[in-house]
Amino acid sequence: MKLRFIPMLLVALVAQACTTAPRQPAPKAPPAAPVRAAKPAPRPAPQPPAPKPPAGPGLSEDLLYYLLAGEIAGQRRQYGLAAQMYLKAAERSDDPQIAARATRVAIYAGDDALALRAARRWLELDPQSVDAAQVMAVMLLRQDKVDAALAYLDRVLAHAAAGPGKPDGYMLVTSLLSKAKQPARALKAMRKLVERHPGDAKLIYAYAHLAMLLGKLELAERIVNQVLAGAPEMIDAWLLRANILTRLGRDEDALQFIADAVARWPDEPRLRLFYARKLVDMKRYAEAREQFGILLEQQPQMVDALYALGLLNLQLREPDKARGYFERLIAAGQRLDEAHYYLGQAWEMDKRYDRAIEQYREVREGKLYVDARIRIARLQAEQGDITAARQTLQNVNAPTLDGELRLYLAEGEILTRAGRYQEAWEVYTLALQQMPDNPQLLYARALVAEKLDRLAEALADLEKMVKANPEDPEALNALGYTLVDRTHRIEEGMALIRKAYAKRPDDPAIMDSMGWGWYRLGQPEKALDFLQKAWKRFPDAEIGAHLGEVLWVLGRQDEARRIWQAAREREPKNPVLLETLERFGQ
Repeated sequence: MKLRFIPMLLVALVAQACTTAPRQPAPKAPPAAPVRAAKPAPRPAPQPPAPKPPAGPGLSEDLLYYLLAGEIAGQRRQYGLAAQMYLKAAERSDDPQIAARATRVAIYAGDDALALRAARRWLELDPQSVDAAQVMAVMLLRQDKVDAALAYLDRVLAHAAAGPGKPDGYMLVTSLLSKAKQPARALKAMRKLVERHPGDAKLIYAYAHLAMLLGKLELAERIVNQVLAGAPEMIDAWLLRANILTRLGRDEDALQFIADAVARWPDEPRLRLFYARKLVDMKRYAEAREQFGILLEQQPQMVDALYALGLLNLQLREPDKARGYFERLIAAGQRLDEAHYYLGQAWEMDKRYDRAIEQYREVREGKLYVDARIRIARLQAEQGDITAARQTLQNVNAPTLDGELRLYLAEGEILTRAGRYQEAWEVYTLALQQMPDNPQLLYARALVAEKLDRLAEALADLEKMVKANPEDPEALNALGYTLVDRTHRIEEGMALIRKAYAKRPDDPAIMDSMGWGWYRLGQPEKALDFLQKAWKRFPDAEIGAHLGEVLWVLGRQDEARRIWQAAREREPKNPVLLETLERFGQ
C-alpha cells in the first residue's frame, strides 16, 4: 500500500470550518507550539478530556492539531508518529474518513495494534464498512484470535446477499485470507467459517479456492469434490477442479474432466473456453481451433474467439483463414493493434510484403509497436532496400530500454545478413556505449568481429560475457565454440562446451558445438552422434555443413551430399555452408 502524505484533507476540512462553522469565541491556545522545525510535534500538555465538539461541520482545535501533526509527521516519513496522531484525531472525530485514514496510516507504519484500534473506531462510526471489517479480521488473525476474527468475516460475507452491484462477499473473504501472512491461520479461519454456515455450497467452494491459492492442492481437490457432490450444477466448481488438476501437473486428467463438463453443458461458454485454452496449452491446435469455432457459432461477436481463431490459423499455417478473423476484429474496432500486427504476419506468410507492411504501419502503440517496426525493416531489407530499413528502425522512439535494445539488434542483424559487417560492428559498438556489457550486444558484436577477422576483439567480448555470467550455457557455448573453431585452444573450448552441455543437453546449438569440438580433436566418430542429433532437432544450415563434412571424412560421401543439399535448400546463402561446399568442391 502506498500512502501520500499531502494536506489536502486538512485543506478541505479547514476550508469547511472557516466557511460554515458558527462564530464562537476562540478557545484558549495550547501553551506549547504544535510543531517545531527540528523535531516532531510535541505532545500537548496533559489536560482533562475535551468535551465532545458540538454537532456540525466545525473542527475543534485539538482535532485540527492532531490532523496537522499527523500529516507533517507523514511528510517527514515518521510513520509511527503519524499513525499515533491520526488515531488521536479519529478518537476525537465522528468522521469515518478520518478513522479510515488512521487505519491505513497505521497499517503502512506496520503497527498492527494501532491499526486494530483505528479499525475498531472506523466500524463504530461506519458499521456497514466492509473495508473496516476486513482490516479487523486480518489484524485479529495476526494475533491468532481466529474466533474473534470470524465475526468480522461474517460481516464481509453478508455482502454476498447485499444485492446487485455489491462485491461478492465470498470472493472478498477468499481474497482477504489468501493474502494473510499465516496461511495455516487463514485456512483454519475459513474452515471454522464453513462450520458456522453448514451446507453453504458457495462458501465451501470459496474454501477450496483459498486452499488452491495457498498451494494446498490436495486439500483443495478434496474440498471441491465435496462441492461437486452436493452441487453438481455449479459451473465454477468444475472450472476450479480443472484448474487444481492442472496445478497438480495432471494435464490429461484436467483435459478429460473439462471435456466431460463440456459434453454435459455444451452451451456453457466458460467451460468450452477453458477447454479450448487447455487444448492450446497442450499444443493440440487443430482441436482447439474446432472448439473456438463452436464458441464463435454460439456467440458470433465473441472477441476472444475471433482473436484465438486468427492466431490458431497462423500457427497451423493457413494465412487465408487467419486473415478473415483479424479483418473481422478490425471491422468491429476490437484489439486493433494486435489484429493489424497479426494480419501483417498472415500477408508476410504469403510473401505479400507490401500488404504486410501496410498492416504493420497500422500498429500505432502498445507492446507490439516496436515489433511491428522491426518487421517492416526486415521486409524492406528482404526487398533489397537496406537504407530504408535502417531509417525505419532509427526513426522509432522506443518507449523502453528493452525496445531500444531490440532496435539495435535488428539493425545489426540486417547489416550482418547483407554482409555489411563493419557497419554492423559500428551499430553494436554504439549500442554498447549506451548499454555497457549487455550480453546480447556483446555476443552479436563478437560474431561480427569474427567475420571481420578481428578474432582478439571477438574473444574479448565473449570472455566478458562468460566472466559476467559464468553459469550461462549460451555464453559458455559461444566462447567454447569460437575457441574450438578458430584457435588452437581446442581443449579449453571443449571444457566450456561440456559445461554448457551439462546444463542444457537438449540444445541443438550446444550439441553442434560438442560434435564440432570432437571433430577438431580428430575424433569424427564421436562427433557424428552429436551432429546427427543436432540436425534432427534443428536442421540449420551451419549444423548441416558440419554434419556433411564429418560424413564425408568418414567416407559416407553420398549421405554428406544429401545433407548439404537439404541445408542449401533451407539457407542457400549461409556463409559457413558455402565455404564448406567450396572446400570440398561441391
